[in-house]
Amino acid sequence: MSTKTHFPLLRLVLSAQDEQSRFTWFGFDAVRKLLAQGEAPLTALPAHDELEVVLPARRISAHHLTLPAQAGKHLDALISHALEDRVLGDKADILSIPGAQSGTQRQVWVCSRQWFEGQLARLSAAGLRVDRAFPEYELLANPAGANANAPTPDGFVFRTSDGRTGLVGTESLIPALTGAPDWRLVAELYHQPRPAGGVDMLAGRVSQHPSKAFDPRSLRRPGLLLVLIGALLLFSQIVHWRQLESRELRLQHEIRQTFATRFPGTPIVDPVLQWESKRREQSARSNGDALDAVLTIATKINAPIRPRSIEARDGQLRMTLTDTEVAQFKAQLDNAGKPESSPAETGFTRLQYRLAR
Repeated sequence: MSTKTHFPLLRLVLSAQDEQSRFTWFGFDAVRKLLAQGEAPLTALPAHDELEVVLPARRISAHHLTLPAQAGKHLDALISHALEDRVLGDKADILSIPGAQSGTQRQVWVCSRQWFEGQLARLSAAGLRVDRAFPEYELLANPAGANANAPTPDGFVFRTSDGRTGLVGTESLIPALTGAPDWRLVAELYHQPRPAGGVDMLAGRVSQHPSKAFDPRSLRRPGLLLVLIGALLLFSQIVHWRQLESRELRLQHEIRQTFATRFPGTPIVDPVLQWESKRREQSARSNGDALDAVLTIATKINAPIRPRSIEARDGQLRMTLTDTEVAQFKAQLDNAGKPESSPAETGFTRLQYRLAR
């Protein structure tokens, strides 16, 4: 048959032998009707839309485990614990895929992870993408629930009505091993359709992949990134400190320049403290001048007045007198400097004088 023929589904049968160079294949149409079959190396297989792989019974074992029907996310851990006394060898090499559940009984398919991954890698290297992978036993599944067996390159595979499976050298051993006398012989096992909802060994490659041992080298890149981020933060802080220092120096220089302009001839030691001292001196001098001006106005008034309040501020003298005093001593009050008058509270008048500078 021409290798250029295209099939909607191509079924590839793997051998239990590692040195397999030619592979038996079966081509099906869209409704899973067998169209052709043949044998070819991986690089010469017919074109196809989907590829499913049949795993040899010699490489797969089925176990019936007593597990809770609603195991949920703990199912993988329960399966791993239940298989400890059933499967020999490296536990990390065990690939277990849960199958159908019947009451408290769960069927679990087990194979070597290393062998399975090796087969997939070999197919991938040939440019093939596997869509499904299942054991030969799945092709014996019968909706009617009958006991069935079939010849394979490794011997006879069988599957009982309750799901028990096995591989024997001769067909005559099957009734003795199972206790079931009636069997249906499936002459062409690889022509059979795969039952809907059957097990797919690809399902456990991610969820059950053994965790990798901690490798300190995996922290090298994050560590370098942390060091780089820390160095950048430190550099930005140093730049910020430099900017603050430069700003402080400029401010100090401006203060010294302003002080020298405001108070020429004064030796500069600490311009901030000196400026504060000068401000206090000017304030005291201003207060003294205001007091002298108040005394001058009081002398000019020369009347027996009794101000309710006196305030000298901003070059102004304000005092509050009774309306009677303002009317009685108006001439003396005007003589002191023509004050501005404004009403205060009832019965009082506020007079405002401009202090001489």
